[in-house]
Order: sequence, then C-alpha cells, then structure tokens
Amino acid sequence: MEKHPQKARLDVLRTRCRKARLRVTPQRIAVYEELCRSRNHPSAEQVYSLVRRRMPTISPNTVNETLLTFAQIGLVEVIEGFGSSRRYDPNLTVHHHIHCAECGAILDFTSENLSHLELPDEITREFEIINARVVITGICSTCKKK
Repeated sequence: MEKHPQKARLDVLRTRCRKARLRVTPQRIAVYEELCRSRNHPSAEQVYSLVRRRMPTISPNTVNETLLTFAQIGLVEVIEGFGSSRRYDPNLTVHHHIHCAECGAILDFTSENLSHLELPDEITREFEIINARVVITGICSTCKKK
C-alpha cells in the first residue's frame, strides 16, 4: 500500500530534522508543506505569503531561516535566482530547469542525455561532483504571446 504523498513528505522532513538534531515544529512543517505544494520554485517571500494564511503570527525571518536551515540539512536546494531572490526546490530527484527570461518562471524537466553529460577532465580533476543540473534559458509560450 503506497503512502499518501503528504505523509511521505512529512516523514522525510521528520527524518532529516531528527538526523540534524532539529525539532520538528509546526512552523517547519507549515513551511515545508507550502514549499512542496508549490511547483514554481518559490522565494522565501512567496513561501511566507502562503504560510501566513495558515499561521498569521509567523514572521518573514522565521520562514527565511527555516528555508536556509532546510538547505543546510539537504531537505531542499537553493536554485538559480537569475538576479532575483533565492528560490527553493524541494525536488531532490535528478532533474534540470528551464528558466523564462521574461517572467522568471523556473520549470523542472528530465532528460537522460543531459543527466549523463561527460564533464571536462579539468573539472573532474579539481572537483568532486556531488550534483549536476543543466539550466536552459528561454521565453515561455505565455510571454511569447504578449
């Protein structure tokens, strides 16, 4: 029997927090739930506006610090902001991003070819690669219509 996706996400949150010796607080749960519901790689400000609807007393600083803590413990990744605020991605599976240069949207996509790019020797000699993600920039269909 497959777990409900929300319960599975909360299990991941609890496991990562406990491993990092962090309490699983209602604020952390709310921030993580809203982040996981979003498909647009939100900024801390965007997550704050979503969480505030459920928790009116939460502060922007709490949301920001929570997201940074999540990144430190490997629960989310900080992704390309393209000159704007940091954006957060709870999707830790292998994937790539396409970024709209007009509206700033960042969408996930997968590609076996891109996931197995051969890196130049000068890179692999100098770095132990822990993650590789390709980012493509273009103009989305909505922005092209404008």
